[in-house]
Amino acid sequence: MPNIMTLDSIKQTMPESAQWPQGDVWGMHDFTRTGAQGGSTWLDMIERNYGGAGNVADFAELSQFINYDGYRAIFEAQGKNRMGVLLWMSHPCWPSFVWDTYDYFFDMSAGYFGSKKGAEPLHVQWNPLTDTVEVVNYSAGNVTGLTASVELLNMDGTKKWEKTATLDSKEDSVESPIKMEYPAGLTPVHFIRLKLTRGAAVVSDNFYLRGTQENPPLTAAAPAGPGSPAPSTATIGYDLKAIRSMPKVKVEAATKVAREGSRWVLTTELHNTGNAPALMLRVKAVREKSGDRILPALYSDNYVALMPGDEWIWNRSKMFVRRCEILDFWHALEHAWGCLLYTSRCV
Repeated sequence: MPNIMTLDSIKQTMPESAQWPQGDVWGMHDFTRTGAQGGSTWLDMIERNYGGAGNVADFAELSQFINYDGYRAIFEAQGKNRMGVLLWMSHPCWPSFVWDTYDYFFDMSAGYFGSKKGAEPLHVQWNPLTDTVEVVNYSAGNVTGLTASVELLNMDGTKKWEKTATLDSKEDSVESPIKMEYPAGLTPVHFIRLKLTRGAAVVSDNFYLRGTQENPPLTAAAPAGPGSPAPSTATIGYDLKAIRSMPKVKVEAATKVAREGSRWVLTTELHNTGNAPALMLRVKAVREKSGDRILPALYSDNYVALMPGDEWIWNRSKMFVRRCEILDFWHALEHAWGCLLYTSRCV
């Protein structure tokens, strides 16, 4: 399965002349249109689900949506029988566009954070096949007094439907406490926001994009090459092109820095002060003078969504560096929708 690197890593992998349009150099780094890598399907999803990419920046940013959904789904799909899942591989021996959850340069794509989300010990998820909210308990022990909640939100962040349910969760179990409902008046793309709490503590949360229409797979134009998967009758996902028209939003950022031994620990708070949702927000750390990424760095989460008025705190993001001076914050689709770039000095 492809896992498209961040734009920074793509630029570090190949010369500008090879970045766009995609050619043989992409194939050398494992993004092939035939064979087991599934590059043709990926390009089809970019085109028909998200409206296509006109340059490498669009492609890299839109691909993070597919990265996150695809790798999260690998772990969420095995919740039914809870037999475990193993990814091959986690890290490549050179820059690659397939399977790795963190790349050759130690940067993390959205696939890493989708995997991290889906592999929570006690996890809330949406099952699109049964249209239910599920609580999956892999290894959290027997937990009582839980509350599962779901909100259905339109593209402007307005709430169209919500429901809550109380439950207890036994270890190695899956419960389906809520059946989804879809009222009239939903926008072409809408959002499913889930939360699992115990008292005032949030145990798990999750966020999905859903469309009112699904795109069927294309009929293969030519015989598949050796190693190609068999033709699928499944859809390639929802038509989500409407998100490309979402307005710019203002996201405020504040970061505090503390030193723990040889590491720097950053705590970052984001606040969506705009009147529209911000999707796939990503935080990264860069050096002040050169703008280079600080790698490796461990983040508690990334590629998150904030509704108007929402706040989010990244805690215990660890930097394996001597000193961090600048943090950049931006909307993950800045190239697709022209979202603003925010910079906050560490204090």
